[in-house]
Amino acid sequence: MNKAIQKVRTGVSPGARINSLRTLALSLVLGALACSALGNSTGSWAQKLDSFAQARATGQHLKDVSTLIVRFRGTLTPVESTKLRRLGAKVEKHLRIVDSYVLKVRNKNIKKLANLPFVEHVSTDVTVTKKDEFTFEHSLANVAFGEQSLTGEGVTIAVLDSGINSCPDLLDPATGQSRVIASVDFAPNSSSALDAFGHGTHVAGIIAGNGASSSGVGFFRTFYGVARKAKLVNVHVLNAAGSSSVSQFVAALEWVLANKDNYNIKVVNLSVGHPVGESYRTDPLCQAVETLWKSGVVVVCAAGNDGRANPMAMTSGGDNEGYGTNYGSITVPGNDPYVITVGAMKKTGDGSRDLDAIATYSSRGPTRLDLRLKPDVVAPGNRVVSLRRSLSTLELQYPSIVLPLNSYYMGTNGLAPSSYSTLSGTSMATPVVSGAVALMLQADPSLTPDTIKARLMVSADKWLDQSGNANPFTFGAGYLNVKAALASTVTASSWAMSPCVIQPTSGTVNLVLDSSVYGDGGFWGTGITDLRAIWGNRAIWGTGTLASDRALWGNSVWSDRAMWGTDTFSIGIGPGD
Repeated sequence: MNKAIQKVRTGVSPGARINSLRTLALSLVLGALACSALGNSTGSWAQKLDSFAQARATGQHLKDVSTLIVRFRGTLTPVESTKLRRLGAKVEKHLRIVDSYVLKVRNKNIKKLANLPFVEHVSTDVTVTKKDEFTFEHSLANVAFGEQSLTGEGVTIAVLDSGINSCPDLLDPATGQSRVIASVDFAPNSSSALDAFGHGTHVAGIIAGNGASSSGVGFFRTFYGVARKAKLVNVHVLNAAGSSSVSQFVAALEWVLANKDNYNIKVVNLSVGHPVGESYRTDPLCQAVETLWKSGVVVVCAAGNDGRANPMAMTSGGDNEGYGTNYGSITVPGNDPYVITVGAMKKTGDGSRDLDAIATYSSRGPTRLDLRLKPDVVAPGNRVVSLRRSLSTLELQYPSIVLPLNSYYMGTNGLAPSSYSTLSGTSMATPVVSGAVALMLQADPSLTPDTIKARLMVSADKWLDQSGNANPFTFGAGYLNVKAALASTVTASSWAMSPCVIQPTSGTVNLVLDSSVYGDGGFWGTGITDLRAIWGNRAIWGTGTLASDRALWGNSVWSDRAMWGTDTFSIGIGPGD
């Protein structure tokens, strides 16, 4: 692969340089593997399996049955089908968008399955979970509405989540009709697209709530979504417990692809994720979102909520407010370099935007295995007030999430139920960006997904942590600024893929740019030749920020705990710090 490497050298302290040298050999090997094309169709059985399938094929539960997503070489012949039946493999459905099949087989036969010459790749159908007031103002969407009257009108966002329940805030006040223009059900063991869990309705309100339930006489706070006139498509995938499978999400994305023109779907919101078990190049969920992206649909994904290295314990004076930083914790499909991946910010101090900080739980880059520079941007996501789904699973488990009526209403009807709840997480930051994309598309419907991504990143406000560092694996390109994104004129002429990162020498951090992808006219073909325009003067290039083993290249990224977690690992909703 013909690659151009853009280098920025920095001064590094002797201590940091020594720490970096200790792990340089490991980082070079892993970086080289991550930035090269990965071929899995030949070689040993293990090369064809993701990490979860490898563990099951060699683990202690060989009699258990696993659900796998398998890509075959060409159309199955009768002889090949017979070989599958002899292994007890039962084919359940065809996922056309990734040209793969869902099948079940006992763990003891996974190795034999991978050894079949007509089997190209095997991924585990792992569990996908959700990633969970200041969103409107602190994203500066309020300025976009006040100065340009942008509301997302004419744009439809598909919300792949736990469903969307009917709410006054999601109606068109002129017609009384719901702005949820279609609903489809892909959730396991479900017979309805309604939201039993309570996550999808909240996400929908962040995108498109019009504040109807907090407007009028007696109300002293109004809770607006970012794009208050946008339309929504309710794609119900998460069940009442807030989980689903990769195959269900891939099937749902296939439906979106087939119906995007019917409903004018321009944006897909994915406030969900699962741990990385293989490269994005072979992961079925990543391949599905890439297909949508290349078809002209903007895909916005949660970074994940696993940014704390020690989530249950704080150390006084430690980094990340004492929790430690869990680098390499971006989840699938946010690890895909095409999509827009969003981390979460929180209020601090007096509540002004200038004092906002990263939420400690917000997942950090780089992406596992591929070492892609993520997240792309960060957005408000902590203690977010949005639409309540009464008596949902979430509410029954955590009654305190219900926003008291008297916190936004001073009228006499004190016994009326509240219409809003408060949740935290990258789940909540993701729909802020989806709403921002709707505003951009209303202002200019000709924008491509890549131009939208480039404008969001170039225009984002560059941010420093409490130690004065602008670590791009924490903040991405910076804090979402909707007003600046709308004013940006950057135009991408090629795929705006998040770049790969390597550390070839001590004190130097390189972005690996493939000229066949990015072109010779500048990064992403935008004419930007100085990467500081995207990540800021003090981001990758800051002294010691990425050079020490504690920050990126050491065991914190590659430990067994961080690398291999269980397939049912639940990131869930952020703790709301």
